[in-house]
Amino acid sequence: MLPVLELGPLALPLPGILLLLGIWLGLMLAERNAFRTGISSNHLYNLIFVALLGGLVGARLAFVFQYPQAFIASPLSLISRNTSLLDPWGGALLAILAALIYGQRKRLPLWQALDALTSFLAVMAVALGLSHLASGAAFGRATDLPWGIQLWGAARHPSQVYETLAAIAILAVIWPGKGLVRPSHPGVYFLAFIAMSAAARLFLEFFRGDSSLIGGGFRSTQILAWVILGLALWGIAKRRQAPQMAHESRVIE
Repeated sequence: MLPVLELGPLALPLPGILLLLGIWLGLMLAERNAFRTGISSNHLYNLIFVALLGGLVGARLAFVFQYPQAFIASPLSLISRNTSLLDPWGGALLAILAALIYGQRKRLPLWQALDALTSFLAVMAVALGLSHLASGAAFGRATDLPWGIQLWGAARHPSQVYETLAAIAILAVIWPGKGLVRPSHPGVYFLAFIAMSAAARLFLEFFRGDSSLIGGGFRSTQILAWVILGLALWGIAKRRQAPQMAHESRVIE
């Protein structure tokens, strides 16, 4: 684990740097291939920016609502750079809401916009796995296998490495223009990415040591992944009945 990267007098938070690098590379890949879905690069940049900003604000506000006393005692914590003061579910919900509002105001077709975002999301999944590896978050359960890593007082599955490798494999499968999955019917590209990510989560969650358990020891994340996988596969079947994607040269300005 390497939570802080020291460069001379500078102490840089490596997990945050990896996420920023993921945003940059994801934007570059998505911009280069936006024409395949008919969404202009300007709309794509703005959509991602709005979603990221909404996600950051939502994650902090959701955490504040859960622990208001901590912020009453220290109001400056509202603008803290500490990522442990962010609630990922609250951030995801507000990010989705912000993106939907922007898309509606600009009259962007929903499924084409989601297809345009897919390569960005795939790159961010890789960056998130590397960020977890640097910070020690999303740690694995104890193991006696020879490739276990010492973390939090025990030899554990390198679940962050598994997560990163799975994300890289999914990125390769959906790589724009060259992967096995390509835009055809609007939404199929995005839903295929979601289905593969949910299937990978079903497998990866087995090795996690920080999973939340509900009734009888079921892992809540796996239950959610099953639901998402089922909905994504159903959505793919429905979208393939829709008209095929318009020609790539027709870009929505």
